Amino acid sequence: MFKIIIALFSIFFIILTDNLSVKAQPITISNDSIKVSTPVHKIVRSPKKASIYAALFPGLGQIYNRKYWKLPIVYGGYAGLIYVLGWNNNNYRDFFQGYRIIAQYKSAESLKPDERLFLNNLIKNPSIRLDNPATFTYISDQLKSGKDFYRRNRDLTVICIAVLHVLSIIDASVDANLFDFDISSDISMRIEPMPVNLGNQNMGMGLNLAIQF
Repeated sequence: MFKIIIALFSIFFIILTDNLSVKAQPITISNDSIKVSTPVHKIVRSPKKASIYAALFPGLGQIYNRKYWKLPIVYGGYAGLIYVLGWNNNNYRDFFQGYRIIAQYKSAESLKPDERLFLNNLIKNPSIRLDNPATFTYISDQLKSGKDFYRRNRDLTVICIAVLHVLSIIDASVDANLFDFDISSDISMRIEPMPVNLGNQNMGMGLNLAIQF
């Protein structure tokens, strides 16, 4: 356990170190004959690192990309699915145990006291009595149906957790690819006349549309 805590602390330290790292790019400013080189700090992110971090532990890829607002979504999704997984698994175990007990007998008279107590606590319906032969088969069928129902829901929840983990990795990779994408509002459009060769030594005039972003 201590080694796992040390490993997670090391990963967090590496991510925080990467968040503070910058990449310098020189910009040359021309002023007559004097050239001044000014370093501009530009933060970059590696899609490979983001994917690895997201795969190692949920949310690390988003922390690496500084998308902190996505953490409640990621952890909320995991917390909800893990709760549903535990709830379905607990119910599956109870119904499985109840069906395993009742499948051994053909009537309630053969039940042991502790087994009868367990089934009564599981059914929780005073109107359904184990001593009634008409309801004994009904209870057995209901326990089998409930066992299969909660097992199917548990397995589907595991698949949903795996899908959420894959989506978290993809999201971290896409964010890292678009991290330094320029989304500034500095967009210009220029329309100017342009001569057009129509063939046979004939010339015409057209319009040239140039968009810079």
